[in-house]
Amino acid sequence: MVNINKILVPVDFSSCARAALEYAIYFGNSLQATVIDVLHVWKPPRYFGPEQKVHGPEGKEQSLYDFARSAAGQEMKEFLAEIEQGGSYQVHGRLETGAPYQTILEVAKTGTYDLIIMGAHGAAAAEKLGSIATKVVRNATCPVLTIRAED
Repeated sequence: MVNINKILVPVDFSSCARAALEYAIYFGNSLQATVIDVLHVWKPPRYFGPEQKVHGPEGKEQSLYDFARSAAGQEMKEFLAEIEQGGSYQVHGRLETGAPYQTILEVAKTGTYDLIIMGAHGAAAAEKLGSIATKVVRNATCPVLTIRAED
């Protein structure tokens, strides 16, 4: 039998991503995994440079990168706060910046994950050439389980 110790769950905070996380928790409990890492990848818009400044909620000026990262961090906290943690595994939130599917593949490879569980937005997602889930399925070095959920 294959040991599943580390599970990577890429999320975009959608209901489909939530369903994927619920499956990861189920598998984490069933397979006695030790780590479930929840990954959100933010792709900066092409037309904004790293020096682009915005005013944050407190009126403090900060870079677009820092603002987006803090907003994503807050959303990750809220996303993870809603899940029931238990079992022998640890759940960690992780934020990265880059092209989503490439970053997911790189994190999966360098983190030596045993399984990726991610959402696939509807039946047409697998047929779309540009789908992030499809690219991850085709190029990952570990098994990938895609979850379909109604949005």
